Amino acid sequence: MTGLLRLLEQAARRARRAASLLALLATIALCLPARGEAAAPAAVPGGAAGAPAPPGPRPLPPIPGAGKVTVVAISGTIDLGLSPFLERVVAAQQEGDLLVLDISTLGGRIDAALAIRDALLRARVRTVCWVNPRAISAGALISLACDVIAVAPGATLGAATPVQIGEGGEMKPVAEKVVSYMRKEMRATAEAKGRRGDIAEAMVDADVEVPGLDEKGKLLTLDGAQALAWGVAEVQAGSEADLFGALGRPQPAEILRPRPSFAEELARFLSDPTLSGILMTLGMLGILLELYAPGHGVPLAVGLSCLALFFFGHHVVKLAGWEELALFAVGAILIAVEILVPGHIVPGVAGAACVASALLLSLLDLERVPVDVAWHAGWLPRALASVCGSLAATAALAVGAARVAPRTRFGRRFVLDAAIRGVAVRGPPEGSAAPASLVERLGTAATDLRPSGKVALDGRRVEALSELGYVEAGARVRVIRAEGGRVVVRAIARSADEERGA
Repeated sequence: MTGLLRLLEQAARRARRAASLLALLATIALCLPARGEAAAPAAVPGGAAGAPAPPGPRPLPPIPGAGKVTVVAISGTIDLGLSPFLERVVAAQQEGDLLVLDISTLGGRIDAALAIRDALLRARVRTVCWVNPRAISAGALISLACDVIAVAPGATLGAATPVQIGEGGEMKPVAEKVVSYMRKEMRATAEAKGRRGDIAEAMVDADVEVPGLDEKGKLLTLDGAQALAWGVAEVQAGSEADLFGALGRPQPAEILRPRPSFAEELARFLSDPTLSGILMTLGMLGILLELYAPGHGVPLAVGLSCLALFFFGHHVVKLAGWEELALFAVGAILIAVEILVPGHIVPGVAGAACVASALLLSLLDLERVPVDVAWHAGWLPRALASVCGSLAATAALAVGAARVAPRTRFGRRFVLDAAIRGVAVRGPPEGSAAPASLVERLGTAATDLRPSGKVALDGRRVEALSELGYVEAGARVRVIRAEGGRVVVRAIARSADEERGA
């Protein structure tokens, strides 16, 4: 009996071992791929399982071992004042030189970035962009236009979709036409330097998918490791010394670090949208005041100075050319003709249209940005609002000055002096004479006397000249003498009975 129990116990142990072995074999079989089926690749960093592996850093292009080295720091907002400075620096480079852009920016104006991009693509020297530590939006476009991209630890690159600033300062998405335009610019820039165009497009349009790197619906922003792994960047450098070491060039004994000139800094200040609107308004107001009360020259000098500053700033940043200046001059001449020889209307309307067009064109870069893109991006509507606002402010200030100035001591002297100069030049009309019988007559000023105008005497209107200064229309006057073709009058106070009757 005891022997039988031992045999049964040994059989049970063997059965358990066999079951364990069968379970192990089944597990192994499930993990193996079926016949003819390739094993699934391991997941790659930044992508999903089954996605292609990143190609790795791009080969470093030849770096000149001699020649001057120029390092330009680009920080803050990419604005219109930066583009002429960088265009000048790029144009000053010679064969065999090395230009390094030390960039740290969150973006800025697209037209300014496009101007810098064009200059870099035309450069005759090797260009290096050191992303230290970020090149976002417009900065990404500038980076892709360089021959070599170096990334600092913790660097970020991308997020280049255009946006527009809405009411309250919040950012709003732009129309599809603008996104499509920037996609083409980013792709063309990347491919011009041998980089992948789809990665550049994914930085602009969230609908672009890069398998293994970016999925649809997300805007692409690369960190430094991803930029190296996917062939967007070539080297990594944490310091300037590391940068030159990674480029295979010893630390230069001399590095040129140019700065913007005074004219470029001034243009950067004058091209600010708020200041531009103020300069436009003051410039046109000064010209209108001079035409209204000629002879002093002070309003004209102030107005022309403001307009000169406006056009200088926008000329330096490559917005206003000689065509805009000529168009503005023609418009100003036509407005002057309408004011000095009123009644034609056509010169005034044409002149106002020329002036408005010149100011509008000076606020836009339509050579690089098409009109429809500028409209959908909001740049053209903002420029129209700025010009129309300045014209409306000019008209309101001119009307206010014309009504208020004669009632103030300074304004009265201003207007009277101009009018007296005009009287002295023109003189009395020939062949006319004021009868001496009008002397000591009382009348009423039919128009403002500044100091010349018309008075009503005995039911008729007579040319008159004020003896003591400005006289408002409707004031009581007395004729004190007759001179040439007009009478000289003096304002008199109304009597108490007249005041009560009035």
